[in-house]
Amino acid sequence: MGTKWSVAAGVLMVLVGVVLFVVFRGVETPVAGLRQVGVVLFVIGVVELVALGYARVRGFGRC
Repeated sequence: MGTKWSVAAGVLMVLVGVVLFVVFRGVETPVAGLRQVGVVLFVIGVVELVALGYARVRGFGRC
């Protein structure tokens, strides 16, 4: 995956995570809460962006 698409995926995961966490604050679901899913997506998106930034600074890959 190219760098532009990786950044877009990371940003999208962060945004969707924040939306799920904020919008579905009072909604309860039987299996996994939508807020918990939002937190997981947010964390994965942040990790993706940090990894891309680290790779770009260190000169790894096609960044």
